[in-house]
Amino acid sequence: MSSTTLPVHLKGSAVAVGRRWLSRTVATALLLLAGMAIPASPAAAVDTDPKFKFDLTGTTVSLGVKKKRIYLAITNLTDETPVALQFHVWPTELAWEKATVEWPEEGGIGECDGEPDRFYCHISSGMFPELLPTPGGTVKIPLDIHVREKHEPYEGRFEVQVDTAWDDDEPGKWIEERKWLTLNVVDDPEADLSVMAPDVKQSVRIGADGRLEATGPLNPGETGAVRYRIVNQGRKAVSGVKVTLRLPDGVSFTQPPKECVIDNVGRSAVCTYDTLALVPVDQDTNPKDGIHSAVELHNLVTVPATTKAPITLQGGVVQVEGLTEQVDAQSVLKRTELPANAVAVPAADVDASDNQDGFAIVVAAPRSDDDGGGGGLPVTGPPAGLITGAGLAMLAGGGIMLLLARRRNRLPHA
Repeated sequence: MSSTTLPVHLKGSAVAVGRRWLSRTVATALLLLAGMAIPASPAAAVDTDPKFKFDLTGTTVSLGVKKKRIYLAITNLTDETPVALQFHVWPTELAWEKATVEWPEEGGIGECDGEPDRFYCHISSGMFPELLPTPGGTVKIPLDIHVREKHEPYEGRFEVQVDTAWDDDEPGKWIEERKWLTLNVVDDPEADLSVMAPDVKQSVRIGADGRLEATGPLNPGETGAVRYRIVNQGRKAVSGVKVTLRLPDGVSFTQPPKECVIDNVGRSAVCTYDTLALVPVDQDTNPKDGIHSAVELHNLVTVPATTKAPITLQGGVVQVEGLTEQVDAQSVLKRTELPANAVAVPAADVDASDNQDGFAIVVAAPRSDDDGGGGGLPVTGPPAGLITGAGLAMLAGGGIMLLLARRRNRLPHA
């Protein structure tokens, strides 16, 4: 790991030089807005302990799939929240006419600039504090793979760089990490299930209409919801899905749905949804026909009242797999009977990573009784495990899945 001033890595023509100047100038202005001074020369100190890590999975795409959503996961390894972060994506060894990694069509996360396939985004505590990873937590930023060559497999490399700035560091100092990643377009006409699970930060309760309601930060003794979105971004349908969940130490399932088998400790579950058919995205054309390419589920969990907070409980994992891949066309699929704890989501909003994703449970310091709220499930009212509204689920699940911040004008293609 190394320390640098504002990271810049665009090389090439005079246009690229102009991009470097613009990138440095804009990011410098953002830091000044955040109250940070930029030194005239790079900081010399080198950190011995990593302050963060990042990963990007799901970069293999079936030939014939036009777009696949992936997630850049940035995890905070410290007990402090960074004051700023930014990430760069460079298609250094990708052929633009074949495949690229781009910001989502909805817009970049944070303050973004550059071309769609060669860009950076900046996030600071002064403008987007909700997008910074909390101590021990992970922020997951959506990116899209676009495939333009539909007739032959392809392999190319691209580079991702993530930089963070911390309040206790020298002004203008950035901690930098870089990774080379491989984008593969393969001739494999099978299903491609992916799952994305944000950190659990909100307490919930079941409202009068049977939907989950967020009641504020998750405190000791309260109930939260592990939410995860499954999407089929492949070329073959599955006629059922098996989900394996593991919770952080101490956390237990509250009221598991009938499809789930819980272990004796109450921390692991295997949920079998054998009627939950998921078709490829391009076959999900009618939101009212009962056939879906993506679905969002939740499982209620309880944090022990004895938990010493604030604390981030790590180690949560959700893994999915298709039960069968014997069905290819909508015409032979039965209408999906959604589980009680699931809600279908439009294909246009699908989230994707790989078939396994990790999550943490963020427990806030206890609040006094006169603070309002309360995350326990009500004693009366509709039974637990009912359908969750998609909008509430995304926001209560961590915000990043729906919160798309501003982006500046993209630069023209060279």
